[in-house]
Amino acid sequence: MKITAIALSSILPVTAAFTSKGPVPTQTAMLAADTATVPSPEKPIFDPLGLYSANSPERLDGLIKPLESSTLSATKEIFDPLRLYSDQSEVSGKVETSAALPFLPRPALLDGSLPGDRGFDPFNFASDANSLQWQRKAELKHARLAMLAAVGWPIAELMHKNIADAFDLAPLLASNDRVPSILNDGLSHAHFPAFWIATIAVAAALEITESVAENVSCKLNPTDYDFDPLNLGGKTDEQKRFMQEAEVFNGRLGMLAIVGFAAQEFVLKSAVVDQIPIFFKPLNVAFEQLMTSGAM
Repeated sequence: MKITAIALSSILPVTAAFTSKGPVPTQTAMLAADTATVPSPEKPIFDPLGLYSANSPERLDGLIKPLESSTLSATKEIFDPLRLYSDQSEVSGKVETSAALPFLPRPALLDGSLPGDRGFDPFNFASDANSLQWQRKAELKHARLAMLAAVGWPIAELMHKNIADAFDLAPLLASNDRVPSILNDGLSHAHFPAFWIATIAVAAALEITESVAENVSCKLNPTDYDFDPLNLGGKTDEQKRFMQEAEVFNGRLGMLAIVGFAAQEFVLKSAVVDQIPIFFKPLNVAFEQLMTSGAM
């Protein structure tokens, strides 16, 4: 009888554990479960889209944290041109935007002191002072060449044949009287090597002269070659600034124009002076050509 009583006493607790009602939860287990559902202060909640309401327990308990850490926020300006932050107090209020790209901050080195500076550097080419100086020189060189090319391109298409005939020379225009360019296979028309030798020699002489001058002198404006035979540069600082900006702006327009000329002639297979004759020919000739082509 003693053995039976002992056996029954050991089986009853096990049987109670597997009854249909299940084990009775203790108070400690219930408190642990409730605690697990509440976010831990050590694991903050990020809510950049403002999905948690202002009266939510998480926000009232201070568990909603900004994406940027406090250290980063103190040292880095937060720029939000599209107003994506629900809490605008986290956004820096004194961020100067670029005049050319108002949805981006103005680059640090492009402070407006240089002529033509409108804060346009989306790829950060001018990352330091040396890069800015080099990029400025490159832009002005290409701008001056582009302005000359934008004038010379249509003049060549209008007058090259007449000049070649006057000197009894073969014309060097590409097919359909287009200016020779790399896009229309026109550079192959210059068969004689003297043209390429002279072109490369002049370019090399200019670059070497400039490099030597930079080593022996210290010019504040390396793009100033003291070339102003007509005294158009201005006398006062305001006039000089105006002319310098005019050169930069017209040079940028010239670079766009040259790219447009080459692309138009490559796609349309005709000279640019024939595509838009109203800009390059007398009005009577332009209207006659437009009416003949059916453009009017």
